[in-house]
Amino acid sequence: MYVDASRPELVDGFTNKTLEAMIEGVRPAAVASGLIEVDRFDAGIAALHRTTEADGVFCYTFFKGVGQKE
Repeated sequence: MYVDASRPELVDGFTNKTLEAMIEGVRPAAVASGLIEVDRFDAGIAALHRTTEADGVFCYTFFKGVGQKE
């Protein structure tokens, strides 16, 4: 997935309304469980928000794994 200002529908639909919402939604649990410190989580969210600005770029690669039990 490649998102920049030339694809405003993806900036809004994927980055803003999907990815940011999903990640921000796990903040309380991630911090409470000790997986990450508040400042570090918030810095990551700020960096993600930065990708939605006019000169920002967001790239995400999806992988699918398949296992076989022998």
